[in-house]
Amino acid sequence: MNIRRFRVAILSALCAAGPALPAGGQVTFRIVSNMGKWGPPVGLVEGTPGVFYSTGGSAQQAAFSITSEGAKTFLASFPLSTYVESPLVSASNQRFYSSVQLHLNPPDVFSIGSTPGKHLYGEQTVLPLFTQNLPDGSLLGVAVALADNSMSLIRGDTSGRIGAPIYTFPSREVLPLTALYASDGNYYGVSYLNDGSGYVYRVTPSGSFSQLLSFPPGAFVGNPSFVPLLQASDGYLYGATPNGGANKTGIIYKLTLAGEYTLLYTFPKGLNYNPTNLIQASDGNLYGATFGLNGFAQLFRITTSGQYTLLVQLTSLGCLCLLTQGSDGIIYGTAQAGGAVGAGAVFALDAGLPKPAPQPLQFVPPNGPVGTRVRIWGNNMLGASAEFGGVAAPDVVTSGPNYVRATVPPGAVSGPITITTPAGTASTQASFTVE
Repeated sequence: MNIRRFRVAILSALCAAGPALPAGGQVTFRIVSNMGKWGPPVGLVEGTPGVFYSTGGSAQQAAFSITSEGAKTFLASFPLSTYVESPLVSASNQRFYSSVQLHLNPPDVFSIGSTPGKHLYGEQTVLPLFTQNLPDGSLLGVAVALADNSMSLIRGDTSGRIGAPIYTFPSREVLPLTALYASDGNYYGVSYLNDGSGYVYRVTPSGSFSQLLSFPPGAFVGNPSFVPLLQASDGYLYGATPNGGANKTGIIYKLTLAGEYTLLYTFPKGLNYNPTNLIQASDGNLYGATFGLNGFAQLFRITTSGQYTLLVQLTSLGCLCLLTQGSDGIIYGTAQAGGAVGAGAVFALDAGLPKPAPQPLQFVPPNGPVGTRVRIWGNNMLGASAEFGGVAAPDVVTSGPNYVRATVPPGAVSGPITITTPAGTASTQASFTVE
């Protein structure tokens, strides 16, 4: 596979927005910031409450932070003709990771923090695209090997090292588009082939591969960038194909971890096609975006039973819009063209959603004496405090929405670890043992 095509599968065209359409309550849409020299922006990750991190740029790529009110801070730039390969992923060390490639040069993993400057970690033999952080502090992703263009499921660490492939896909693959870590400890994703067909896969940590669901030719054509796949709070996988279905305009589906398939929604005939992003928000519903054509792109809500609601009709050229829910409950997104100067925009969709409650899921180590530093991994943990056996932990540090580091305090007793944020309180299922 051509490496540049791998990058192009990450970037596409976009949008300005028309008026919000009320649906089940008032919905408001606003432009947070029109992008100029740092556009088009590619995704957002929240680092501290109300502060997001992203990359963008055309001739020259840059990394920046932006507040929920639109104040931007330049953090790093890259040489001309260098391309940032994927949206940033937050890590356990309060930094954000992706990779870059200068034309015809080997790629390099990089990271940025909250202050200007970047870390480069040395030339790679693969071009990695990170998709998620993991409980052990590593980064999950997919990668193309420079030597033979083979595609693999990989993990990297915060020092920029890429480990041995977890699984290498057959040579006929065009691109495994997604990779996620699920509640059963396995990895799931979507891959598509040259004829536009594709499938949902499962790979175990030991590298055993299973194909759970196949899609016919034509399901992945046009703009298959960022084909969605997520695991929701009900345990199901939810995904979409940009084309295919009865109307060849795309579908949304759900899937058990065992591969049992349910069709949730078929997009109607016309130009409202190509769903390209899907997230689960704090109300339990899914929110997404369609690419569309000629002003027919949409931001939408769909329930886990398949009820579809249009929230915002987008105008102009269409929209590859990447979404995330902020700690304030508002859905934020990036659009890759249009806006005041045609360089894209960061936007906010306020659907009146509650702040997302914390979800502490796993922690390491499982035991230790007072003074042990414990890393907790989960979701929605910005601004967190921690308790061990009802005793508040000192020196609590959060790293993006997924990591908390806390010290076991004097007086702590064995039991679940409790995390509290402005959105609520939750405890781990497992217990930490105080020695």
